[in-house]
Amino acid sequence: MAVPKSIKAGKISKPYGLRGSVHLILDPVAGEQIHEGDPLFIHIDGQRVPYFVEEWKRISDDQAIVRFEFIDDVALARSVSGCEVFLDPDRIQKSSAPSGKDRDLTGYGASDRNAGYLGRVTGVMEHDMNPVLLVDHKGKELMIPVAGEIIIRVNHRKKTILVDLPDGLIDL
Repeated sequence: MAVPKSIKAGKISKPYGLRGSVHLILDPVAGEQIHEGDPLFIHIDGQRVPYFVEEWKRISDDQAIVRFEFIDDVALARSVSGCEVFLDPDRIQKSSAPSGKDRDLTGYGASDRNAGYLGRVTGVMEHDMNPVLLVDHKGKELMIPVAGEIIIRVNHRKKTILVDLPDGLIDL
């Protein structure tokens, strides 16, 4: 069976509470596109299974507490822990679709978890597979993939981005 086209929204980390809610680690920008009543696709055993969002509470730029329809106890929430979650691109309104403007992190300060401050974001290079942040790092252009496993946190209020870069990426 072909996997439907979709946009990664994040990953379920663990159950939250006793009513079947889950803690969701969000990919950058995905949280702005999720609303109560929307379907999200949970990747279970090689299939993307649709579940409607009953409750949605964003707790930070990269985290949310979500309760899905039909996941109503801790055991069911535990069974989807570790699963990736996807958005249906056809259901996203054009105005809320990720565009260069929505992803514009130009001017944000980028820091690596281990290396510290890297520099200012000078732009975003859009790419079909994965957008890339362009960072001025000591006069050199550093390219950082916008991926959930690399971008740890985006703080829009402080205009900062925390990343966990793979070894050697800074030296390229």
